[in-house]
Amino acid sequence: MTTYAYTLTINDSQRIALEAALNLMIEHCEAKLAAGEGAPYWAHRKSCNEILEKLRAAPGGDDKH
Repeated sequence: MTTYAYTLTINDSQRIALEAALNLMIEHCEAKLAAGEGAPYWAHRKSCNEILEKLRAAPGGDDKH
């Protein structure tokens, strides 16, 4: 498996929008999984949760907006 790393600089407003979009995607995936669908929704949900963890661990990421 090849792993790529990216550096992304975003402002506060973009971080808030990205977090909201990730949460919405997680909800969508959970609905699909509850309906009995599998791939790619389990993988997308996992990726979105991992990205959220990284956002929250970044400087300013633990701010509540």
